[in-house]
Amino acid sequence: MNKKPYDLHKNVKLEKDKHLNSKEATIRIIIYYVFLGFAWILTSDYIVDFLFDDPEVYARVQSVKGILYVLITAVVFYAIIFHRIDQYVSSLVNLNQAYEDLDLSHENSLKLENQLYRLAYYDELTGLPNKILLHQQIDKLIKKVKDKSQFAFIYFDIDEFRHVNEILGHHTGDELIKMVSERLSKSLNQEVLIARMSGDEFVLVLEIQNLDEAKKRIYKIFDLLRGEYALNLNDYFITFSVGVAIYPEHGKDYISLLRHADVALSHAKSNRKDQIIIFDNEMIISIENQASLSNQLRGAIAHHEFSIHYQPVIKIETMEVSSVEALLRWTNRDGKNIPPLDFIPFSEKNGFIHDITEWVFNQTSKDFSGWNSKDDFSVSINLSPVVLSENIFIQRISEWVKRFKFQPKNVILEITETAVIDDLEKSINVLNQLKDLGFTIALDDFGTGYSSLTYLQKLPIDIVKIDRSFISSIFDHQADIFILKGMVDLAHHLEMEVVAEGIETKAQHDLMKKLSIDYGQGYYYSKPAKQSEIIEKFDQIKQEKEV
Repeated sequence: MNKKPYDLHKNVKLEKDKHLNSKEATIRIIIYYVFLGFAWILTSDYIVDFLFDDPEVYARVQSVKGILYVLITAVVFYAIIFHRIDQYVSSLVNLNQAYEDLDLSHENSLKLENQLYRLAYYDELTGLPNKILLHQQIDKLIKKVKDKSQFAFIYFDIDEFRHVNEILGHHTGDELIKMVSERLSKSLNQEVLIARMSGDEFVLVLEIQNLDEAKKRIYKIFDLLRGEYALNLNDYFITFSVGVAIYPEHGKDYISLLRHADVALSHAKSNRKDQIIIFDNEMIISIENQASLSNQLRGAIAHHEFSIHYQPVIKIETMEVSSVEALLRWTNRDGKNIPPLDFIPFSEKNGFIHDITEWVFNQTSKDFSGWNSKDDFSVSINLSPVVLSENIFIQRISEWVKRFKFQPKNVILEITETAVIDDLEKSINVLNQLKDLGFTIALDDFGTGYSSLTYLQKLPIDIVKIDRSFISSIFDHQADIFILKGMVDLAHHLEMEVVAEGIETKAQHDLMKKLSIDYGQGYYYSKPAKQSEIIEKFDQIKQEKEV
């Protein structure tokens, strides 16, 4: 049960005011003594004189009267003094209790103050300084060094930490955070500042002599940090992405150092992760460009900035157009042509690729009637690995078929090896579902992957497209021709058709024909162009043949 605090002001000071005034108490006792003395003398003498006439008896009575006076005054003064001393002692006890309560209250206040301090400046999970205390310590360090020495601001996080939380649970994620914290604390001396920012993000601060020394120390730290961690009775290999900013070169205050280290960390994570990247000013330019690109991409569809160019795929034996490949083009609102290699990878990272893919399907379906071709004419559409790996992709493309009213049999979906290699079983399942819907599947950029031949027989594909890089150097090495011949024979053996990309000369065309390649695509036949230009060009060629 909580003890009610003693009110010192109410109980001690009030009693002192009422009872412990020494001068007033002394005067009161003297008055009592004088009053009793005079009262006793006058009263007792009058009674004795009235009762006793014998001088001898009178003398004895006077002696007894004196003794009685002493005894009575002793009792009276005992009662008075006891009462006063009892009040005094009681006040001292109360005062002592009040001081003890004050000491206890002060001790509790200090404990509460320490608890509030830790909550405000330290991470509850790891016990490390948090970002508020880190800010203060960096400010102190900057005042200490005053541009005369350097320190490294190291901002890092755990790669794929989200998967740990999702697969093993948030409790296991917290355990991993504590393990990383403990490994850091054990492997680093007290001169190294360690802080946890939030989530799986940490900061290390090292005082350094130069950049070369910083690199050696940072790589040594993360060689110790990366490795196996025991989670849920299993060992998991954990890696880290690291961004580094150097004081004062990359910033002279906490905010600048944090921002630039964060920029370097973003580059590390986009660069295959498990990387240590030191900030440079080019990264700022890159981020500004990405921010501008992101802002422009948001309105590209609404402002009708995208268009489709088509490149014909020619049947080599007859030189007839069998299909066209739809190639996305973007002219932004400033009239600048943005290359696909600049905005497609960016759109994949930022989620714009989903809306872009939907727009491409919509536009190619609108354009299809304009080809006025045979029933077996097809349009090829490139699928991003990001889109293909979505769990709801089959549902989405089924909806597009209904909404845009196109025939899957007239659409070739082009995928790359990188789109299927990460999860082969899932990819095979998705591709089979696409084939069940009526789509034709083409494997693009064949010949560039080291395992292309391994996966060729496993994937449910209909067409193999030989990469342009292989075709462009076909005459440089005689052995490449035999390799190409083997690839073509293998594809045909697996009942697949073959398209050679990047054909730019008649010699290349003649060789493809000699090697029994089914189709050709490249500048030798036509550059990518608007639909109207492609139709006009091949109508003219057709008329020339008829003449």
